[in-house]
Amino acid sequence: MSTVGLIVHPLVFMFLYGFTRGDPRSETVEVMCGRQLEHNTTAYVPNFLAVMDNIGNQIRASGFGRSTVGSGPDGNYGLGQCYGDLSSLDCALCYAEARTVLPKCFPYNSGRIFLDGCFMRSENYSFFTEYTGPEDKVKCGNTTRKGRVFGQMAQQALQEATDKAPGNGGYAKASALKSGGLNDSAYVLANCWRTLNESSCRACLKNGSASVVGCLPWSEGRALNTGCFLRFSDTNFLNADQSSGLGRRRIIAMVVAIGSALMVIGVGLTVGVFMWKQRKLNKKRGKRVY
Repeated sequence: MSTVGLIVHPLVFMFLYGFTRGDPRSETVEVMCGRQLEHNTTAYVPNFLAVMDNIGNQIRASGFGRSTVGSGPDGNYGLGQCYGDLSSLDCALCYAEARTVLPKCFPYNSGRIFLDGCFMRSENYSFFTEYTGPEDKVKCGNTTRKGRVFGQMAQQALQEATDKAPGNGGYAKASALKSGGLNDSAYVLANCWRTLNESSCRACLKNGSASVVGCLPWSEGRALNTGCFLRFSDTNFLNADQSSGLGRRRIIAMVVAIGSALMVIGVGLTVGVFMWKQRKLNKKRGKRVY
């Protein structure tokens, strides 16, 4: 991203956070870039930008979007989704953050990013029904160790959320509250991508739950799976159910527009730097030959 983008990006988002009622949870948890280089920059970049714009328009309306532009090695398939407890404005903020980070995977032709409030993935093939894969992983918090009671509360909330989500549009949140002096209450969010059917969602969350309990006795854990996201914590990170009025929809449109502009700047600079390095490398190789 350009120097201007680096300055404008945080200032704009600090301003827009003032309009939110919840927490967009736009902190990056994990970025995973592919290992295969893009086939043709001239075709790949416009396709990628078009997919991101298409998803942005859908995200604004429903909190979810998917798009396909092009075909063959230069085709681009994209998916973006906010987790179910985000308001439409918080969702737009999280998505805008995601789409400024994902282009960093260039010149590789695929990537995915998990944030605490949303997810985005881009590939050169149709991955929409995948729910498990070799990239599935767990991230555990490592700051606070909890006791046996919290472990029981966490497993109780995980069971409740993963049981409910598959039949609830792929989303559920749960709390297992424990009164007393110690903070032994547990909070859980479970979310499958909307492209999965109920059985695939259930399988993804079952796998994620089995993995993330390995984070205990730490106070926090996240399962970052191909088809779902699962998190438990001793801190109540969950947002209350919210609605969006006309004024907020206008702000959402502004957020999406700003995110689009920042992404174009970021992609342009990334591609430019990559091509400049390639030309410089080719010149060095030419000098060695002669």
